[in-house]
Amino acid sequence: MTTEPRQAGWVIRPSLRFDAVCLIPLLADLLFYTSRHEQDACWWQQHFASVAGPAARDGLGVLRREVAEQAAKPLPAFLALWTSPASPAAPAAPASAAAADLDGLVAAVADPELLAPAMRATSVHWNEADDRLFRSVRTALLAVLAGLRTAGLADWWAEHAEPGLQRRCGELRDSLAGYDLVPLVEQCTGVRFGARTVELCVLRWAAPHGIRVTGTRFLTDVRYHADTVLNIAVHELLHPPWPPGHPVKRRLDALAADPFLAARFASRDPVAGYNTWAGYAEEDAAQALDQFLNTQLGRNSRGNPVTRWTDADGGMHVLALLLHDALQHGFDPEACRYADFLDRALSDGHSWPSDLRARYLELTAVSPS
Repeated sequence: MTTEPRQAGWVIRPSLRFDAVCLIPLLADLLFYTSRHEQDACWWQQHFASVAGPAARDGLGVLRREVAEQAAKPLPAFLALWTSPASPAAPAAPASAAAADLDGLVAAVADPELLAPAMRATSVHWNEADDRLFRSVRTALLAVLAGLRTAGLADWWAEHAEPGLQRRCGELRDSLAGYDLVPLVEQCTGVRFGARTVELCVLRWAAPHGIRVTGTRFLTDVRYHADTVLNIAVHELLHPPWPPGHPVKRRLDALAADPFLAARFASRDPVAGYNTWAGYAEEDAAQALDQFLNTQLGRNSRGNPVTRWTDADGGMHVLALLLHDALQHGFDPEACRYADFLDRALSDGHSWPSDLRARYLELTAVSPS
């Protein structure tokens, strides 16, 4: 029996289970994903349509319509999160046992009372609305996964994807060996993790996302540079960047009434996936802290904060730039937790300006019209 190579702070491995659910948006012809995987998307769409059967093709339509369009959720992230409890942290089978891995995923999705209760017990991301959504599309997901099994995904993946994924895993183990992220994030946020390692699943079809699922496990694309992978790992561990029930969430909720922030949020691109104010505020709070920690680690892979946040997602993350600006007014992770600092800063006129638009324009060196 083989075991996954381990080192302090990291478990790095391929995963057919997660690649299978990340292939589904390509089959569903979602441009946001097919544009990143054009050749694979074209081949798999044609192959799946020819062999998978009507139930699987209908299931694709259900997942696209109900999850991606009606619920406005990033389809691979939603599916990966809600199937994550089906993937053990330390697989007992060799990584090359692709057929058994896919069979295990299909069996887990087939059980109507396995994944949703497991999510409720293990994930801070569980909520009643998403529970209802997953239960409503579970049968469609099962049909699609069964169609992928019929289409020979396991053998295809073992031949065409796994060798490159294994090579990349070895390279990332060498590149990331010096970074022990769990203690760093715990110190800054006060959030405690059950695991002491980051589990990194390297996928063929993760782009354009880095996806945090349950615990300290997250998904990354085989093509990402090691700096990008480390940036994603730091960022994803910061969701959420405060302990449950912390009062900073109420202060961030109140910012939804600010005219400047409200206008930027209203004009966002919904495909980016931050379609509730709470989700947007959490994302920008995490981005502000990951930028700060990048500097603390002596790295510059995030680049200039102004450039980062005026370019990313059409410039929607104005709150991240403003929160990062607040951190420059004395945040010391060795002296206080991030949420405690923000809770005070958002009520302090010195750290948090009364005119957010004016401060944003000042930070970005744009003259007010």
